[in-house]
Amino acid sequence: KKYDTIVFEENYSTIKILIGGEQNMIFPLSRFIKRLKDKFQLYKSEADGVQFVKPHNTSRTCHHCGHINKELKVKTRNWKCLKCGKILDRDTNAAINILNHWFNGDSLK
Repeated sequence: KKYDTIVFEENYSTIKILIGGEQNMIFPLSRFIKRLKDKFQLYKSEADGVQFVKPHNTSRTCHHCGHINKELKVKTRNWKCLKCGKILDRDTNAAINILNHWFNGDSLK
């Protein structure tokens, strides 16, 4: 009831759960997304609701300066931007970039 929009990356059908850099489980999100959409319809039908953006390079792009680290390996969970020096958590950085894509009007309708 508190929020008007929840933003996901486009390929939301599964989430890969990484523990220690290794994929241990794939969790289906389609039911969760459906429930969220239903809740928006019930409580906030005028809201944007669930939105999606393309996730390309969201975890490799520094949300602070925009530099793309093309050498970043999947197992690397924390990294330092080669351009601005900011230390980034890969998942948090990707989430910020996904939200920024939506703010910039890059959502998929």
